[in-house]
Amino acid sequence: MSATTGDARPVPLRIEAHAADGHTTLVLVGDLTYGTAAALEEHVRAAAGAPDLVVDVARLRFCDSAGLAALIGLQRRAARRNGTVTLAGVTDGLRRVLRLTGAEVLFTLCPAVAARDEGEAAAGRHGEPA
Repeated sequence: MSATTGDARPVPLRIEAHAADGHTTLVLVGDLTYGTAAALEEHVRAAAGAPDLVVDVARLRFCDSAGLAALIGLQRRAARRNGTVTLAGVTDGLRRVLRLTGAEVLFTLCPAVAARDEGEAAAGRHGEPA
């Protein structure tokens, strides 16, 4: 993934955590880098109860090799607990990195969680599909 948005300064990583239905969802916003990967690992340790993890990466602006290593570490931790890691909202850039490194096979990939949840909420409010 490239951080070429006109501003080369790193964007701090913000992590939003939600637990429901036997899994934890982590929404990553910003840059997943050497300097921010530890924060992701801390959130996962705090969510130790659920073996299955969904990581919404749709708003991840940049991911370096340390960030990729952190995602792979999440998968390994989940596998030890007979769980899974699903990456939701994978951008073309991150998908390419996953494919080139061979890491794509380690994860389940799905559409963005936020868009799906908003659609479900809209359907519930209006009684019809979004």
